Amino acid sequence: MKKQLSILLLFLLFASLLWSGEPDKKQLLSPEETLKVIETIKGTAIVLGEGNKEIHTFIDPYCSMSQRYLNFIFKKKDVMFKKYKIYLYLYELPRKNSSEMIKTILSSEYQDIMLKQVMIENEKIDFEDDGDAEEIMEEISEAAEKIGVYKRPYILINGKAR
Repeated sequence: MKKQLSILLLFLLFASLLWSGEPDKKQLLSPEETLKVIETIKGTAIVLGEGNKEIHTFIDPYCSMSQRYLNFIFKKKDVMFKKYKIYLYLYELPRKNSSEMIKTILSSEYQDIMLKQVMIENEKIDFEDDGDAEEIMEEISEAAEKIGVYKRPYILINGKAR
């Protein structure tokens, strides 16, 4: 019985580590300080919806979890876009090598459409860069590092990570 209990506890510990992400990672700033940092990059976001409640999310276009998140938002857009104003910040996961695609999306006149084409419809897009994208990426990266963004999607509601 003791051995079974030990195995069960070990399993639960392992499972909690898997489901909760990295245990040593956390938001570095208070929700109030986080909102101040977010204010500095709001103009760089791709904005979806017109609701009163704000959601700020850091995503990577090649991240499968970010793709699922965006797919969910678009599937529920009738509700989501009325209730929420969703700010999307393109922030590269280093292992995904998405910086060229991020530059291309940020350089587009129709960022929201291109984002959907790349992340949901899996369309292949030729890389482009209008020159401003690198600066925008750096602003987002600096803000993300201050906040402690460590995963994608990294969702903030009222300045608090979810």
